[in-house]
Amino acid sequence: MTLEEWKNLASTLQSFATIASFIIGGIWVYWKFIRQQEKYPNIEFLADIDFIGIQDDWWVVEIIATVDNKGKTQHKMNEFKFDLNAIYTEDQVNVSPKWGGQVNFPRLLAEGSFLPEKIDFFFLDPGTKAKYSYIVRIPKQATFVILHCWFKYADKRNYGHTAEKTIAVPGYEKMKNMKIDSV
Repeated sequence: MTLEEWKNLASTLQSFATIASFIIGGIWVYWKFIRQQEKYPNIEFLADIDFIGIQDDWWVVEIIATVDNKGKTQHKMNEFKFDLNAIYTEDQVNVSPKWGGQVNFPRLLAEGSFLPEKIDFFFLDPGTKAKYSYIVRIPKQATFVILHCWFKYADKRNYGHTAEKTIAVPGYEKMKNMKIDSV
């Protein structure tokens, strides 16, 4: 083979290698971002209720939202809100179509945002876990409470996340047993 033929062969092989690398790169991008959906949120979102103590006729309570970004991209969220509802001892335990046939908690105790007024959004970097809390009060006559939390992703898809927690007010079982014993 002449030098010119070697150059032509090397040029042809280089073209094939370039095409192969584009194909391999395209397959990798497809696999990572389409099949594995790495560009979309991989968020763990939990709600919790922590009874701190009683003063006067109120429980002082911390409601907590924990957001854990287990994905590989940063996510920006907004409309980070909550509501807290209760059932009192005198309330009937009814279900509601509003909640998909679940128990209705008719007493709104608190609603608001985990974000301060001057902040419109929050973001979480990959691997970051953030805790947001809000202090509320719950009347002692409440027997059960339910916390609903939600946020929306700040992108064009208009998707969001929700988390809920339902709990008996501490001492309710003791009160109930005392009433049964005294009958």
